[in-house]
Amino acid sequence: MDQEKLLVNLVKISLGVLLLRSLYLQIIRFPYYSALSKKQSIRTIEIGIPRGKIFDRNGRVLAEDEPCFDLVFVPYDLKHPAEEAALVARYVSLEESNLKKIFTRQYRNPFDRIVLKKALTPEEVASISENAFQLPGIFVQTGIKRRYVLGPAAAHLIGHLGEVSEEQLERWKDRGLKAGDVIGQDGLERYYDDILRGVPGGILVEVDALGHHRRILGEKEMQPGDDLYLTIDLSFQKAAAESLGENEGCVVAMDPRNGQVLALVNYPAFDPEDPGKSLFKPGKPFLNRAIQGQYPPGSVFKIITEVAALETMTIEEHDRIECQGEMTVGDVIFRCWKEEGHGWVDINLALPFSCNIFFGTVGMKTGVSKILDYARLFHLGQPTGIDLPGEKSGLVPETAQSGGPLNIAIGQGALLTTPIQLLSLLSTVANGGNIWKPYLARKVVSGNGKIIRDVTPSLLRTAYVTGETMEILKRGLKNVVAFGTGGAASVPGIAVAGKTGTAQRGTEETGFSTHGAFACYAPAENPNIALVVFLDRGASKQAARIAGSILKKMLLPLEERGNGESSLSPEEENENF
Repeated sequence: MDQEKLLVNLVKISLGVLLLRSLYLQIIRFPYYSALSKKQSIRTIEIGIPRGKIFDRNGRVLAEDEPCFDLVFVPYDLKHPAEEAALVARYVSLEESNLKKIFTRQYRNPFDRIVLKKALTPEEVASISENAFQLPGIFVQTGIKRRYVLGPAAAHLIGHLGEVSEEQLERWKDRGLKAGDVIGQDGLERYYDDILRGVPGGILVEVDALGHHRRILGEKEMQPGDDLYLTIDLSFQKAAAESLGENEGCVVAMDPRNGQVLALVNYPAFDPEDPGKSLFKPGKPFLNRAIQGQYPPGSVFKIITEVAALETMTIEEHDRIECQGEMTVGDVIFRCWKEEGHGWVDINLALPFSCNIFFGTVGMKTGVSKILDYARLFHLGQPTGIDLPGEKSGLVPETAQSGGPLNIAIGQGALLTTPIQLLSLLSTVANGGNIWKPYLARKVVSGNGKIIRDVTPSLLRTAYVTGETMEILKRGLKNVVAFGTGGAASVPGIAVAGKTGTAQRGTEETGFSTHGAFACYAPAENPNIALVVFLDRGASKQAARIAGSILKKMLLPLEERGNGESSLSPEEENENF
């Protein structure tokens, strides 16, 4: 009897527990489970991840989103994959063989919409729409695409977008990315991806237990990322791109007073709206030469040699050395670019004429280690810290691996610099010794106009050089353009200071054997522009001519600019300094 009572009581307790649990789940926890159920039955079909706009320093748009039409398909709804692949290939620029592979692939959720092609042309939209009855499961839906105002002229600066890779997903686990997301893959789009990338929106659909879309419920509003305002001047960027033309190389410019980058152009370039078209294009179109091209600096490095010689009192301003066109050091014949020589010259003539014999002699007297110490003082051999991905550091070698004083003194040997480093060097001279960190992002602004981040100039260090040395150097750089090797960069009514240079060997990045360069600042007495033109192939005077063309466009009124054509003879164009 006692056992029967115990059993009955156990049953009663069990039923009571079940009843209480049911009341708890169905009444107290109803809101939670109801919301969870709805969440599992409602999905968002994303139409893209909106991004903030990118503006130049004057508020002019450089990159922005705009609506487009995408071609999508639902694997489950395809009736005749092979036939539909042939039809789609006829109406849209897609390979039929690739479409067959896509259509016959096994998908984890065959009811999802999968993008076949983004940003259809109006003609493609019309063709697909007109033949929709032949294409079950394939249709056009709205999306967003990125528009780049300057196209290839700012491709390396702004960058481009692309689908996140598996390696990136693994590396950036904490960034909330998922397979299929489109993110910045280069340039500012990549460096500031977290700032620019917004919250995706799209079409809300109800799905059944199998994931099949049953009905459209509405739309989820997208939230664009924050806007980026740059130091770049759109007009300067265009002028640099136009003047560089199809010369393989780069142009980079900044304000020497604060490090604000004004222009950054590379050629060859790629189409940032369709970078895939340039994957097999010759000339390394994806190489950002301005920050990744590592080259011997050539005669531009004579700036460092002069500073080292004057500061260590190896020479004085009016000490003269005779240049006969060549000299013999041991069993090596060291030549000047001018075969007949420059005669007796001091530093005030040696820099404007870029005399190799003078600087080679001075280099041997000064010593490699001291010259390299001054190179490091001016921050060569280190990344500048510009806010772009992939910057290279160049190389200031140890004395034993340098290649000797003759080579180092004229910017050859084991030295490697990037164009942005040469720009920093000229900017430091222009402002009297301050080494500013080059930067591109001036401020970050939210969608409602609130300034989230206001970037201020960053002083890396000061290169302390005596006022006398700096005065001699600045006068020499001014004379380079006034009557020396940089005459092609002259601007009517405005004094330009600069230095020509030719690097005598190529590097792994470019594969070329010689490079021509011109680095300058203007106006010489109160500079607000520093500029470097670096050519993969070409004479330094050609680089100077390009620099002069850019400066005329930016510093002179329209009626005073001229046609920008070179006044140099073919022989002069081919001289190397």
